[in-house]
Amino acid sequence: MVKKTKQLGEILIEKGIITPHQLKEALEEQKAASGRFLGAILVSRGVASEEQVALALSEQLGFVYVDVRDVDIEPRVIELVPEEVCRRLAVLPLFITQGMLTVAMDNPLDVKAIDELQLLTNFRIKPVFGCPSAIYDVIEREYGFSSGKRKVEEKVEISRPKAKVSDKLSRLMREASLGHVVEMVNYIITHAVEMGASDIHLEPEGKKFNCRYRIDGVLYSMPQVPKEYEAAVISRIKIMANMDIAEKRLPQDGRIRFRAGDKDVDLRISTFPTIYGENVVVRILDRSKALLELEELGFSKEEHKKFEELIRRPHGIILVTGPTGSGKTTTLYAALNRINTPEKNIITLEDPVEYEIPHIRQSQVNIKAGLTFASGLRSIVRQDPDVIMIGEIRDKETADIAIHAALTGHLVFSTLHTNDAPSAAARLIDMRVEPFLVASAVIGVLAQRLVRTLCESCKKQYKSSEELKEKLGFKNNRDYLFYKEVGCQKCRETGYQGRTGVFELLIPNDEIKKLITKKVSADTIRDAAVKAGMKTLRDDALEKVIAGVTSVSELLRVTEEV
Repeated sequence: MVKKTKQLGEILIEKGIITPHQLKEALEEQKAASGRFLGAILVSRGVASEEQVALALSEQLGFVYVDVRDVDIEPRVIELVPEEVCRRLAVLPLFITQGMLTVAMDNPLDVKAIDELQLLTNFRIKPVFGCPSAIYDVIEREYGFSSGKRKVEEKVEISRPKAKVSDKLSRLMREASLGHVVEMVNYIITHAVEMGASDIHLEPEGKKFNCRYRIDGVLYSMPQVPKEYEAAVISRIKIMANMDIAEKRLPQDGRIRFRAGDKDVDLRISTFPTIYGENVVVRILDRSKALLELEELGFSKEEHKKFEELIRRPHGIILVTGPTGSGKTTTLYAALNRINTPEKNIITLEDPVEYEIPHIRQSQVNIKAGLTFASGLRSIVRQDPDVIMIGEIRDKETADIAIHAALTGHLVFSTLHTNDAPSAAARLIDMRVEPFLVASAVIGVLAQRLVRTLCESCKKQYKSSEELKEKLGFKNNRDYLFYKEVGCQKCRETGYQGRTGVFELLIPNDEIKKLITKKVSADTIRDAAVKAGMKTLRDDALEKVIAGVTSVSELLRVTEEV
């Protein structure tokens, strides 16, 4: 019979540190304030010290507890692990015995940290439990004197203001690596992944520290993170992303590879200074999600057939347009996956690589190393490709190379930030690309948006009013039955589950090509395209409303500006 592991609260009660009533109050607070952890709540309430919690955790997890302040650490051991690594991983090398390096850790279960230490030191690692604040105190003590053993007589070492900044940074790093802060950040990210969120927003505001998840394109408020942990949580995320925690006046960007449960996700971090503090947005790219097939994107039968024929052409440029978060990359991946055969050499340059596709050579831009879309595309055309996918056309240089590749026998896929398909030509011409080259190279433009799909368990049918029919542009006397969102437990009371695409596919005919060379407005091109049979974004969304796939409110939310 397997012995049941005692809970943290049970251990603390048995040791006489807290009472059952104090545990009950802490558990109630934990339940009411999702994101806080029991140990952190007990410490903040003053009923247990950080060291007492650490000792109880070591007993619960089955690791030896070491009071690192009492350990006499040899200089050769300190030299094995750089200070930066100790601070980042919240670890402290203690001593070497029988070919093993004993290391104090605030989380001895962190396998990745142990692996990194083994590679770094060439020693097998024996983890022991250490109190986080004590680990940082000893890091401060040992590493402050390890490199060159600072000479006492050098009185002009550091000016007083710099010493204060250093102390503040040290405190921030120490707080950011405390066990409960690490757990809190891990929970925020893991919970977002479990809920299918695409973004996490951490927003300081007065006396609050708000947390919101973007799910199916809409932001939902989550339980607030305690305000006292604001600096530590933001610093923890910045440390994980290798960002400068001292810089709070300028925006920063970073990336994290994170394991959320059984999923590997890539996180793109963006910080932005506001009057209340640093705003943090975490973009979640779930690598474990399967690639969608073209049939799953939401195309109508007619548009699906046209697009499939388009992507099988031997050369030309196919552009997918729309704002950020409209599913452009997903569509491009589905198209590449459809035409991916052993006979074709397909190469991509992305920012970042969101899905890995077998047999396709995928690359990622690296601005710091000089690998931009333009420089990368210039090299790709020398790799004998049949198909090229370039993440985004942002400037004239990239556009010129892409067009040249398309006119010399390559099929090129890319994205462009425009509101609709007819505006794509004008956008390229605005980049100072010659109009006749645009007309010759571009063989198709797909504009798209994502609309939330109604929950099948609770959607409710209703009859359209005359006012609504007029607003939607109906000019007949037919009565239409629409569906609206209601909300149930299955859809988390939102009325929606998942999203689907609405599309506008422009395939230039001879007349449209002539209009492009004349540099006419996007409205003129739109009129000609509709006359030639193009279905607009609004038309496609309206068809999905009539079919009961989505609601009128979603149609208006997504296509009102188009």
